[in-house]
Amino acid sequence: MKRLTAAEVHVQKVAELGLDPTAVDLTSIEAIAGALRRAASHLCPCAAATLVRDVVSPLRGLVPDLDEFKTLVKETLEAMIAHGDFLEYNEISENPRRGTGPLLYTAPVSFVARESGAAILLGVAPDQLFPLPNELEVRIEYVNHVRRLKPLPNEDLHSELIQLGLVEVSYDGWLKAPPFEDSAKHVLYFDRLMDGAQPSREVPGLSLLDPQSPVRFYPGRWVQPRSQTGRFVGRRRQAYGADLWCYVQIRNGHPERLIDLPLASNQWRGCDEAWWLQMAIDVQRGEPQLFRIRPGPGRTVVMELFSPVPMWATKRWDAVGEPIPTSGCLLAYRLPDTEAEEEIQFARKALWLDELR
Repeated sequence: MKRLTAAEVHVQKVAELGLDPTAVDLTSIEAIAGALRRAASHLCPCAAATLVRDVVSPLRGLVPDLDEFKTLVKETLEAMIAHGDFLEYNEISENPRRGTGPLLYTAPVSFVARESGAAILLGVAPDQLFPLPNELEVRIEYVNHVRRLKPLPNEDLHSELIQLGLVEVSYDGWLKAPPFEDSAKHVLYFDRLMDGAQPSREVPGLSLLDPQSPVRFYPGRWVQPRSQTGRFVGRRRQAYGADLWCYVQIRNGHPERLIDLPLASNQWRGCDEAWWLQMAIDVQRGEPQLFRIRPGPGRTVVMELFSPVPMWATKRWDAVGEPIPTSGCLLAYRLPDTEAEEEIQFARKALWLDELR
């Protein structure tokens, strides 16, 4: 019996996950995502903690910091849930004392089609890495937790995946983004809600996004109430937990009315709703938020953004591109040049962003 070194174990197990051991090891997000899918194929439905434990425990002694690795596994699993590889439902127990808790189920193997002809792969196969013939499987691109396929010249990848039995998920159904909307109507909707809100007392720990501040420096837009009058996106302190997001009406620096975000009728996080509302406000005042396109390495472009964007936008760009570190902006994505135009149009229509040239 041969005793394997830690490096040899990494190589062997990465290869078993269908990944390139010369490019990644077991601590990479690509390998962690693969290990989570494999564990899920025989454990789900189960709690998220069960999946994390099943992936982390065998790596004891093979990673330098097991606690740090466990945190990375948790974060990767959360990204995969948001991406659509897993479905999360609350457990219903006949015993009221047991209460309920979320369980993870594997999503069926499926795909989302892009205008370019590429496909974003979703779901977990019960017995194998993905139910594709070898000539397609070897073409899967693994980028962090995302898997995607690009068509060859003159290849109808969409029809081929349908014939192989994969379920097509509509882009809107997968993204769960709000429909395209006129920015003026968006602001008007919140203003009407504000008109009907109850008068507010003093709001402790209130800070405001100043619409008059330059849109290219997001941190510098946050100010304290002084003598402002108008309606602002803001955050307010609460006794426990992170500050709450809100839309607040102020006169001479004093709050008059307030709406907490997210609205009860919406599924988004408070920050998502607040950032999207601020985008609409900036358009209406004639200073839309900006993005910039510059050439990237090879056949790619880099989209640079100067303000945070809602999760449904980052989910889209995580799936077709790759977040990269950069300076001079808040966040940036490297996109294939074949996907760039579709994402530029999305930024303009869905987020009301203007291109900085």
